[in-house]
Amino acid sequence: MTEDYITLYDKSYTYANIQTEADEYIRLEAANQGFALKVLVNDQSALVRSTVARIKYGHEQLAKDESWKVRATVAKHCLPTILKNLIYDENHFVRYIIVKRGYFLEHFTCDIDEEIAALAKYQLSIKANN
Repeated sequence: MTEDYITLYDKSYTYANIQTEADEYIRLEAANQGFALKVLVNDQSALVRSTVARIKYGHEQLAKDESWKVRATVAKHCLPTILKNLIYDENHFVRYIIVKRGYFLEHFTCDIDEEIAALAKYQLSIKANN
């Protein structure tokens, strides 16, 4: 792989043609190798966008993604400053990941999801005892 193209399965792809590649798995592999992330951050596939987030690219944009799976991947891998944008996320799993990482625990003690609230309270009690 160079900066201009990547070879996957004996075929070379450029930034321009990787985004039009019909095979999702080719685009996924390109993202997995860190190629064309600027293009693939806008991919139609949530799986490809999640891979871009896992590579730790485009978190600011992907934190607003329509797919909760992409937002959950962002929550797992992003900096704490970006987590602020996700604390009111409609999806409970996204909020769960934030609590599991130990951030904004006070906020989540009153979460609508009882399990998330209980986990936040438990983690706060552990921090208080340390």
